Amino acid sequence: MNIKEIQPEIYKRFEVILQKNRLSHAYLFSGGFGSLEVAIWLSQALFCEKKENGLPCGTCRNCRLIKDRDFADLHIIEPDGQSIKKEQIKNLQETFSQTGFESDTQVIIIDGADKMNPSATNALLKSIEEPEGNIYIFLITENENLVLDTIKSRSQIIAFPRQETYLKEYLIQEGVLPKLAAFVAKVAKNPQDASELALDTWFDEALKLLKKFSDLLMENQVEAFLFIPTVLERFKDKKQEEMAFNILQIYLSDFLPQNPAASLLDTSFEAYRMWKSNVKFQSCLEYIILDEMVNI
Repeated sequence: MNIKEIQPEIYKRFEVILQKNRLSHAYLFSGGFGSLEVAIWLSQALFCEKKENGLPCGTCRNCRLIKDRDFADLHIIEPDGQSIKKEQIKNLQETFSQTGFESDTQVIIIDGADKMNPSATNALLKSIEEPEGNIYIFLITENENLVLDTIKSRSQIIAFPRQETYLKEYLIQEGVLPKLAAFVAKVAKNPQDASELALDTWFDEALKLLKKFSDLLMENQVEAFLFIPTVLERFKDKKQEEMAFNILQIYLSDFLPQNPAASLLDTSFEAYRMWKSNVKFQSCLEYIILDEMVNI
């Protein structure tokens, strides 16, 4: 993924920051699209052996190892199951109390910062507030609203636009029909993810199912409630359930400004937050309908 192409404004912004040697020690990258790649690129800039005007060469030993995520002083943390746990952050703290293997600089990339449980968040706060050395932290989330304010207040927040036009054109060039390409571009995290979704028969069936569900939500809440078991048969794991919320919210947005689309959309966001807090998927779907029925 060429970050200069997919996130040109963000690339230009950090290009100036690197040239002036003003990179901050803690960032929150919000939006997901290209954010991990930018964090990797910035890590290369910190360790590159052949910098040119502050920018990484991309070809030296350090740059190659970082690209392959195999550099001793680069630490990438991802969810263990459905969350990032306190033990993962504590292990980092022990690492940072030591000198780096390659230099005096170390980098943390936390991919899925919104998935840190409260204990992990509290452990991380100390590292942000009182770094024990030359440490840089890049927090990545698809939705900054799901990250605690205590983390956001201690980080510089950079919004990453989804770049739907780029993804749509990429998919069309890959042979995907324009209508499907336009929808996939709204939910895909990157070009690879977009290509996989466009070819996935499960995704195609999911679109049809949730289109019917959203229509029922707008027209007949009782029928929508009865349709929930059919939805549950299609969405059977956490990844699929999260995709269901994304698709449903897109369909509901298409109904705006009709009533009750606005209130249903708001309730769907609240249901998603409930789901992130480990409320069952079925209960969250029922909440969307019951809340609307109460407000009628």
